[in-house]
Amino acid sequence: MEDGRRVVRLVGVAIVMLLLALFAQTALAQVRSGVPAAHQEFLSGGATLPDLSAFAPGPTSPTGVGRPPRVGPNTRVNAPQEGVTGGLFGRSETTVAATDDGKLLVAGWNDAEGFCGPPFGRECPAQTPPGLSGYGYSTDGGLTWTDGGAPDPVLFGHAFTRGDPWLDRGGFDGATFYYANLAVDATTGADLGVSIHRGHFAGGGFAWEDVRVINAPNAQKPCPVDGAPGTAPCDFYDKEALAAAKDGSGTAYISLTNFIEQCGFAQYGFGQIEVWRTADGGDTWQGPVIVSPDQTENTTPGDLACGFAGVLQQASVPAIGPQGEVYVVWQFGPSLAATTAPGAEIRVARSLDGGVTFDSPVTVATINSMRQNPPVGYNRDRIIDHPRIAVATTGPYKGRVYVTYYSAVAPVVAGSITPCPTSVGEMCRPQTLTSSQVFLTFSDDQGLTWSPAVPVAPEPPHLGLKRWWPVVSVQPGGNVDVIYYQSQEVAPDANSVCSVRIGTLADNTPVFRRGPAHSLVDTYWAQSLNGGATFSTPVRVSTATSNWCSVTSNITPNFGDYIGSASGGNRVFPVWADGRNGVPDVFAAQILGAGKAP
Repeated sequence: MEDGRRVVRLVGVAIVMLLLALFAQTALAQVRSGVPAAHQEFLSGGATLPDLSAFAPGPTSPTGVGRPPRVGPNTRVNAPQEGVTGGLFGRSETTVAATDDGKLLVAGWNDAEGFCGPPFGRECPAQTPPGLSGYGYSTDGGLTWTDGGAPDPVLFGHAFTRGDPWLDRGGFDGATFYYANLAVDATTGADLGVSIHRGHFAGGGFAWEDVRVINAPNAQKPCPVDGAPGTAPCDFYDKEALAAAKDGSGTAYISLTNFIEQCGFAQYGFGQIEVWRTADGGDTWQGPVIVSPDQTENTTPGDLACGFAGVLQQASVPAIGPQGEVYVVWQFGPSLAATTAPGAEIRVARSLDGGVTFDSPVTVATINSMRQNPPVGYNRDRIIDHPRIAVATTGPYKGRVYVTYYSAVAPVVAGSITPCPTSVGEMCRPQTLTSSQVFLTFSDDQGLTWSPAVPVAPEPPHLGLKRWWPVVSVQPGGNVDVIYYQSQEVAPDANSVCSVRIGTLADNTPVFRRGPAHSLVDTYWAQSLNGGATFSTPVRVSTATSNWCSVTSNITPNFGDYIGSASGGNRVFPVWADGRNGVPDVFAAQILGAGKAP
């Protein structure tokens, strides 16, 4: 749910529509209105066969048997998907939170079934309870999972979850699970901003108990829409993330992107990073505090160039330090104008007064943006450069702040959209195969200066191996864990063609990314036992490789926009989108690390 040249979000009586426009000779757009054509596109089914030879998991152990490090069984978290006659395919964009002992886990994901029934109106059976953000829970360390549907909008203020799920655990009792999502009103479809559900394990199960909602103050004001009739909320929240303290203080923080009113038009900015805070376990929330203002370059209403260019800001994530410090990391760039620049930055800002104010941002890294270099099987034209952050709150590296991110090995500019050579009435964008690498950097002075970047995995070739969406977590004893995706962007055979629909032109002409390479994706784990100075050889977590060029999905993006992981007690709990069954499912595993538990 990301912008191109500018993001215009229209929230109607019964719909939420996301319009993405790119600066090019011809505008490529994807419109989210109920279930648009791009979401309904069914690709050929099937996936590569499972390869179970990498691990020998035990039948009753979450982490298998044998000497560590070892990866336990891969387990599907969501319920079986019924298909086109009974629902919609797609469970992705994952998040997870766990208790310290790893026995109790809650996972969340984008759920295509939420488009069924009101408020979006697709005629298919809705999940029970309904929502675009599903969740599941486990009481045995992830060996088995219960699919809970979505937080029930009937019970919780008509808050219908609309994706971008994010979980964490905290509260006064240390056992409160928070679930943050974008949200709309279940009856009217009106934008609600961000919903935060709270829940607990009890009696062998898990239940959500209440909800709070936060929204931009300017979201209550209607503004004209550029290029479309009517009005929309002037400001619009997107890509929220949540961090909760584990010290019993009841503090928690939500960072997000606000696409603000610019040039007199609704949601016309390039993204403003904001933070909300709570000090009472989530009962009340204060904010917003602007961490990094909108970077639209010309904001003069009436000027023909108003809002034409600017710097994208997206994908923020908060973290909490041992003294209550608050850190926020986000993607700054690329610059968007008539063409998209290939570079971007990863920035961090800190607060030493509990999120009331933030210091000026610090550039952690300059990267070759992956925005124009998505995996070839990704069914969106652009991908976001999503960094992640974690802080050691105990152990020998207490106070060390870790940031993980990814960068293409060279600058990438997307090829032009042209008529497909073998298809009439279709447009094509060529594949880009530039490899990418995952890095980690850390700070020992509360985010003021940062260490040289350390590659998490061996150096990739120039073409054909993409690593992205790393998640960093820190264990109580100081071990650092990074989970990430890796895709072999290769042609399985001489006659193979990967054709993925990535959008629609203004005249409704479909646009595809088409070429010989396929996205053969696995989930990997790397661990550092020396505070992030070096990493062990990465271990493959997924026991089956997903060919995302042959995975059927009714949701955009099919991979999601990030994956989730948590760690503790020398165990790691990754949760990812997986296509081994021919559709995007949520899979999880429990990993036992090489180091000793504290």
